[in-house]
Amino acid sequence: MAVSGSKDFSITRADIIEAALRKIGVYDQGEAVPGEEVPDAALALNLMVKEWVMDGADIFLRTESTLFLQPDTQSYNLSTDHITDSYVETTLSAAEASGQTVISVTSSTGMTANDNIGIKMDDNTIHWSTIASVDSSIQVTINNATDDDAASGNKVYAYTTKSDRPQKILYAFRSDKNGFDTEISVIGENEYRRQSNKTADGAPTEIWYNPQGNQATGKLSVWPDNGGADWDKIVLIAQHLPDDFDAGANNPDFPIEWGNALVWGLAAELCSEYSIPEREQTRIWSIANNKLQKALDYDVENASVIFAMDGMR
Repeated sequence: MAVSGSKDFSITRADIIEAALRKIGVYDQGEAVPGEEVPDAALALNLMVKEWVMDGADIFLRTESTLFLQPDTQSYNLSTDHITDSYVETTLSAAEASGQTVISVTSSTGMTANDNIGIKMDDNTIHWSTIASVDSSIQVTINNATDDDAASGNKVYAYTTKSDRPQKILYAFRSDKNGFDTEISVIGENEYRRQSNKTADGAPTEIWYNPQGNQATGKLSVWPDNGGADWDKIVLIAQHLPDDFDAGANNPDFPIEWGNALVWGLAAELCSEYSIPEREQTRIWSIANNKLQKALDYDVENASVIFAMDGMR
């Protein structure tokens, strides 16, 4: 008997809701779920998967994002400032005077109209604009003219999409002009507030992140606040919430091995809304918790753990 040769099985929000309602015996196989019941089930599903992040469902929700720094800037809004999961990097192939809108680059590969583009100026700021057009493989037209001179060889960055606001910052690295990364410390508010000189210049060594409880904001404070000459990027390993289930055809923002956990978890969440007997609720919750724990135990980092002993007394 031949195997399928495919590994693309997936489920949707509609599949999860229908399967969960079958688990609690509300509907039989093949029976359609009335449309008026879907919003309540979708609400329960969205609330459940957001809560799972607190239980540890985060390995596959981590991203590597790059925040572009400006000299003498102590804090950044991670919802509006220049931060992205993917960008292209090149250099100026010729010196550009202040007031230019057509710039010469070593390569425009990966750049498209309406992308954000940042050009390192001679005063160490990054001049941000958007791309009006890519005129050739070595010229790009920008919408906002440069505001300082820029020497040949200065860095140029371009990206299409800003990163989502992180829930947490797990690790961070500063990246210098030569592409070398150095780990920096993620500290708490108390440690940051204790820094007496918040405007100190130098290589960033510490960051404090305040998500501020609002999806539209997220403040990252940097110390020292970056002299600008050698460091213009911080790489953030961040934890995010899973994507919303907005429509029946939406797939989960979870690996497929979480499918059973999603179905049984939603079934447990819906039990009280459908007046399922307490004994049956207990059984369903037990299965749901077991499925969730199996998924959590599986999706962990496959890394070594090193134990070290204190010195002998």
